[in-house]
Order: sequence, then structure tokens, then C-alpha cells
Amino acid sequence: MTEGGGVRSLQAFGGIALLPEDLDALQRVFDSLCREQRWPRESAQAQRFGRMLIREYQAGTKDETHLFRAGQAFISQTHQQKRQA
Repeated sequence: MTEGGGVRSLQAFGGIALLPEDLDALQRVFDSLCREQRWPRESAQAQRFGRMLIREYQAGTKDETHLFRAGQAFISQTHQQKRQA
């Protein structure tokens, strides 16, 4: 979910094209949570998170607040799994 090649990869994700307004909403949530986590947008963590956001969006979660909460839950779950490992 980065500028340049990121939009192309979003459009190709799962073979389903995303509309510009879809991309804008996803980018806002992605950027907010990357800032909150202090992740560089190109980092492996951010890219995993971006893929999860796209799957969540394509599954029907379109509201940005709900996407943000789903992202926070995903991050929390990821942190818990790392602590248990």
C-alpha cells in the first residue's frame, strides 16, 4: 500500500480491481496504523497488515472505523502470538 507500485499490487490482489475510493479508504487506515505502530510503510509488518486490510475490505468491511478496529485487533493478535512463541 505504497505510492507507485503499491496501487498496481492492490488492484491485482485476488484478481479483483479496487475502485479509487476503495484505495483511498484503505490507504488512510493503512497509513494511520503504520504511524501508530511506527512501521515504515515498506516494512514486512506493514505489508502483512496491508494484505490483511485488503482481505477484510473485500470480505465486506467497508467502514473506515471498522477497518481501523480490525487492524488494531490483527496487530494485537500478532503481538500475542509473538509473545507465546
